[in-house]
Amino acid sequence: MSSSLYRGSPKHKNRPVLGRKGTLCPEWTHEMDAGGYASDPFGHAWEKTVAHTMFEESEPDPNGSAKRYATMKGIAFVAQPTADGTWHGYPEPWNRVPADLVAKWQDAGKVTTQQLKRYKDFPTDHVTWALDGDDE
Repeated sequence: MSSSLYRGSPKHKNRPVLGRKGTLCPEWTHEMDAGGYASDPFGHAWEKTVAHTMFEESEPDPNGSAKRYATMKGIAFVAQPTADGTWHGYPEPWNRVPADLVAKWQDAGKVTTQQLKRYKDFPTDHVTWALDGDDE
């Protein structure tokens, strides 16, 4: 994976944006030593963020879709390609992650049964569910 391929999307940030919101990303995913995400996905130094690290370490969908998956702090994340050739990621409930990856990460100790239950599923209109991860 090339670091220049990843950039976040305002749709998944807790900032004003036109259009419909997607699941919001916890702040820790896009913070960097110089500060947090402001509002410009093209001006942010994504290569210095946890989101970038997760993308670089993400695994392809074993079912063959273009999506890539990663996990950190008990939350699953999915990245997908955008129309401009970059990728953006966002939190994904565990019930939408391929079972093969869930089992692999659980066996490796990357996620616990309690975390799987906590972040199993959320209504589509509850876009703030993953922000609980900011409290940990």
